[in-house]
Amino acid sequence: MDIRDYPKDYTGNLRRRGEILKLCENDLEFREGIKELCRVDILFWVNMFCWTKDTRVKPSELPFICYPYQEGYLKDIEKAIDEQYDLGTDKSRDMGVSWMVLYVIAHKWLFEQGADFRVGSRKEEFVDKPKVMDTLFEKLRYCIDKLPDWMLPKDYSWSEDSTYMKLYNPEGGCTIIGESANEDFGSGGRSRAILLDEFSKWEGNKADAAWTATADVTGCRLPVSTPKGASNKFAQLMNGTDEKIGRISLHWTLHPKKAAGAYYMEGSKKVLIKALADANRLWKEGIKVRSPWYDVEAERRTESDLAQEVDIDYLKSGNPFYDLVALTLQKSWEYGVRPNPASGIQYGHYITANLVEVNHKVKLMERPDGWLRVFELPKPERQYVIGGDTAEGLPKGDKCSAVVKDKWTLNTQATINKIMPPEEFAEKLLLLSKYYDEALTAPENNNHGYTTCKDFNELGGNLYFSRPEQSKSIVMKRGFSTTTQTRPAMLDQSAHNITKNATELRDPDIIAQCKTFVCNEASGKPEAEGDFHDDLVIANAICDYIIKLVPYKAPANRKRIKDVGRVRRAENANAGMKF
Repeated sequence: MDIRDYPKDYTGNLRRRGEILKLCENDLEFREGIKELCRVDILFWVNMFCWTKDTRVKPSELPFICYPYQEGYLKDIEKAIDEQYDLGTDKSRDMGVSWMVLYVIAHKWLFEQGADFRVGSRKEEFVDKPKVMDTLFEKLRYCIDKLPDWMLPKDYSWSEDSTYMKLYNPEGGCTIIGESANEDFGSGGRSRAILLDEFSKWEGNKADAAWTATADVTGCRLPVSTPKGASNKFAQLMNGTDEKIGRISLHWTLHPKKAAGAYYMEGSKKVLIKALADANRLWKEGIKVRSPWYDVEAERRTESDLAQEVDIDYLKSGNPFYDLVALTLQKSWEYGVRPNPASGIQYGHYITANLVEVNHKVKLMERPDGWLRVFELPKPERQYVIGGDTAEGLPKGDKCSAVVKDKWTLNTQATINKIMPPEEFAEKLLLLSKYYDEALTAPENNNHGYTTCKDFNELGGNLYFSRPEQSKSIVMKRGFSTTTQTRPAMLDQSAHNITKNATELRDPDIIAQCKTFVCNEASGKPEAEGDFHDDLVIANAICDYIIKLVPYKAPANRKRIKDVGRVRRAENANAGMKF
């Protein structure tokens, strides 16, 4: 019997496992040889001694027999740990990824001296919960429990060495520690490797902080997940340009059973894919590959769920409010500097500046640390609107944000996104409104926005007043009232403009916030995902809503009227506003 030439079929594999165990019982020299073979060859150890459990099928306990892609992946994880580099994995659901990463960690815990590891997930209940096989530690315990006693560490005690969120090897001095997502994740000591399970679902600030913190305690971080949106930390790692992290995609087309009968469509013609390797290759080339298994999954899942759990599609996964495919068409403009104050701004670039009032005229003073981003300078015959979102102004709090848009083109002209008190925000909005030809200005009037709207109005700015039917009030209210009626309407309008590619958002921060603006799974309410911000999203949506209410209108006898501010007020008053 050639020990290394083990069968891969279910019956043959079980028979060979039994033969090896029987020989090990009666032959101590053979047993030591098997232990050494397991130590040097993780594939032999997994295929001959590891099991998996799935309560959805019968029998629920099965020998883990590797498919070719799984053997390759086990070696990839082992190599990343041995050579100490980061390796990210995005995957389709039910590809065995969590089991495989844990097998590698358990193998090193079992056979290497002093190999400490840390495994984590977004919540503690997913890291360790007794008798719940979906948790990381129950998988580890199950793996160890299924091993023969003679393979366990010397003096190993289940009661003493397998405790909550901890596994200890008393013979090798190795420890596996569990931890849930937090901003100091992994900072408790050095680790041979750290598993970050379902990393796309970690809250934004915790994911960023954990990734930063773990860089100092290990050379090998293993973020693993199905995708959930295009802008979380996991998506950035897997789709970015950082050459320091390796990337592996385990798509369902690699799985022999899931990919059986794979095909793609050429018009109305179904083209069968003969070789399994071709199915995965075509998927990588952007071909929409299907199979009978996939067709069943497509019937039972929503489009978003299919994208997340099956397709590894970052743009359609999660619960994005905005069309992420359309957002990829939005170009983030880059920072630039004009050669001189009289120059225009090059298309595709923005400048930063301050606005100051000199002799009753607002001037633009370009500065690297300016509080205003300017994408286009004001133009004659154009009309502008400003949407605003006021924050409290605390040093580590949210930012006061404003967006200026052209009523005619719907394009972003300028933005504010800085921490400042509500009173100062009102003063800057006044300068901004004057600079953009007495732009109609609509800051939100809730909470701290009340102060901004009051001060802006008292300073004589061209302020938007919410109508009674918009504000749930019997009188006009200063500023924009965000209500159960206006909030969906303004967000829907901004979504329509983005989907139809009718607007250029331009500002990198607006585009980034739109990508992390999602429909809350519990409430269904559109809002920023986790700890991301949405202040610019709201300011932009207010602009789009106001423009729909008060669209561009060419003023009559424009050349005879010098007081542009009076013209603006007259036009908006005719549209039903009060100023």
